[in-house]
Amino acid sequence: MKKFLLPILILALAVSCSPKTAPAGGTKAVAGSVRTHDIVILYDNDVHCSVDGYAKMAALKTEKEAATPYVTVVSAGDYVQGGSMGAASKGGYIVTIMNAVGYDLVTLGNHEFDYAIPRLKEIGQELKSTILCCNLIDLKAGKRMFKPYEIVDYGGTKVAFIGGATPYSFNSSTPAYFQDEKGNYIYSLSADTYYDTFQNFINDARNQGADYVVALTHLGDDEAYDPINSQELGRRTEGLDVILDGHSHSLVPKRILTNKAGKPVLYSQTGAHFDNIGVMTIHPDGTISLNLVATKDYPKEDARVRSIIDSLKTEYAALGARRIGENEVKLPAKNADGDWLVRSGETSLGDLCADAFRVCLGTDIAMLGGGSIRKDLPAGDIRYDDVFNVFPFGNVCAIASLTGQQILDALEFGVAAYPTDFGGFPHVSGMTYEFDPSVESPVVYDINKAFVRIDAGERRVRNVKVFNPETGLYEPLDPTKTYTVGGSNYMLHDAGDGYEMLKGLGRDTGIPDVDVLEKYIVEHLNGRISAATYGESQNRVIRR
Repeated sequence: MKKFLLPILILALAVSCSPKTAPAGGTKAVAGSVRTHDIVILYDNDVHCSVDGYAKMAALKTEKEAATPYVTVVSAGDYVQGGSMGAASKGGYIVTIMNAVGYDLVTLGNHEFDYAIPRLKEIGQELKSTILCCNLIDLKAGKRMFKPYEIVDYGGTKVAFIGGATPYSFNSSTPAYFQDEKGNYIYSLSADTYYDTFQNFINDARNQGADYVVALTHLGDDEAYDPINSQELGRRTEGLDVILDGHSHSLVPKRILTNKAGKPVLYSQTGAHFDNIGVMTIHPDGTISLNLVATKDYPKEDARVRSIIDSLKTEYAALGARRIGENEVKLPAKNADGDWLVRSGETSLGDLCADAFRVCLGTDIAMLGGGSIRKDLPAGDIRYDDVFNVFPFGNVCAIASLTGQQILDALEFGVAAYPTDFGGFPHVSGMTYEFDPSVESPVVYDINKAFVRIDAGERRVRNVKVFNPETGLYEPLDPTKTYTVGGSNYMLHDAGDGYEMLKGLGRDTGIPDVDVLEKYIVEHLNGRISAATYGESQNRVIRR
């Protein structure tokens, strides 16, 4: 990716952040007063449209407010996407529910960008909570899109919250959303100055009188896959007291990091999908505690928020409940432990989805990244909601004409991260391939983990074959031949997940991916997904 922003510009941009003196549920600070109540910060991350948890968050908020006037509710991102209720309303239903709960501060997850920047700006206006993001910059306007931090005054104790999104949102959302019509990046996520940017705002908050500084981030703690991560943020800065994080869906009640000056930094994540609600408490003696409340064990729900959730579910239900077919066997996207299957290997669900693209689009082959597949397809009756939950992002189908060599390069990039989970892991139809993870990947990335080139030497991918419908056999792929490839615009046009070698090559068909999956099930499988065909994966991807 071209660099269109000098580090000096990023570091020079700043926003005046005056202290906020009336947190939700709190009272204004009284000069000279000594705080005798706890400060309670309720936090979540990666809810991904699991809306039922919001009624419990609201109830826990009310419970805490009965004990202290200082309660704030925050989110570390990925709230408006990941389920059909979010996608169907482009986040609107989720915003309505979050407003009813009374969130105070949120940061941006990579999936907050999934409806494109104009919609993100609308969401920013619709949310009653303040969006904090210190590293998202509008390069044309020369300013940050959202407030970088907020200082909340709790009875004389000032706490700064600094928001930060993962710079890899460029590729884990849709790269084209951040570019102009010529492919130039018109937004920056400050990848080349991330830690310095954060440090500047830590210093600024301290200079503004902050007694505590909390990072509200969507970075994740996966150091192997995300070089810019929350653990490095803790180690490479000083002045942070706590990092409340998201993105990697990690279950971390409490972890202690060591900062640049050798001092401790507390760290926490709640997992995902409202499995837990985080409770951070700053006690009157100055100590900080972190705890997770398991929602399955928390019986209370806020009646008003529950009523709003149920009303929105009813509004949505007419679309979601429509029956489209029957499935003889569950097709999983995750294993029993909740780990992604579709991001590191072939699955029967990946085979089904790839077949839908190839057959319905009439292409030679089909390719799609496992990260596009978001939920299991259950056994039994298949409702529209089930199909929508598999493909909740609203992508449209695309067709590209690619040489065999371009396909080889794309496959090589797709398995480069293995064994680390990768949203771009390639599921295929009309094609088979083998890969050897013992070979060191020759793929070269840019700072945003997008494809740059493949260095000379041994490759991981080998023995690629393409189905010949005339002979009924799989035959060796010809690097010089041109093949038609079906998939989503996310990969084949917008270079999603970093597939820069495919950027702009696909032609959008205008057909939503969810419609193609529905059509394949209804028209080509006669409304029945058979265990004989899709009960197991079909050995299209072989790991050597």
